[in-house]
Amino acid sequence: MSFGRRVTMRKRVTSAGVALVANVVLWIVIPYYLGAYLSGVVPDLALAIPAFVFEFGVLFVILDVGAAFFQGMAVSVPFISGAALLSAAYLWLVTDGGDLQVTAAGTTIGLQFQLLLYVLVLPSLWAALRAPLSYLAWRGASMEPPAVP
Repeated sequence: MSFGRRVTMRKRVTSAGVALVANVVLWIVIPYYLGAYLSGVVPDLALAIPAFVFEFGVLFVILDVGAAFFQGMAVSVPFISGAALLSAAYLWLVTDGGDLQVTAAGTTIGLQFQLLLYVLVLPSLWAALRAPLSYLAWRGASMEPPAVP
């Protein structure tokens, strides 16, 4: 994140277009087919619900495209923080809070990995906090009065 730099409209639109395509594939297409594949093995998986995939996918697309379009501007901060918080919530919901139950051939196996999930969610929470702190640090540094000799 570097604030205050001039980015041309052409680069903004190009970045937003690339972000749109990449996010549709990563957050809608792949989870939809993965959820359809895993719905027989893990019936309670959130990815097995198409509405869950589409709702979160659309939110990810909106936030990431907004962050790409408004790069270098203060307006991008809520988009970046929102995408990071949404990522943490998505990871938590997809893994059912770190408690998965897999059913195969009539046998149910429970996987509990709450501590590992906390470790996986921490970078997203840090990214959500880092964006506004970074902006405030940049703004504070750019508003300092010039030194008088």
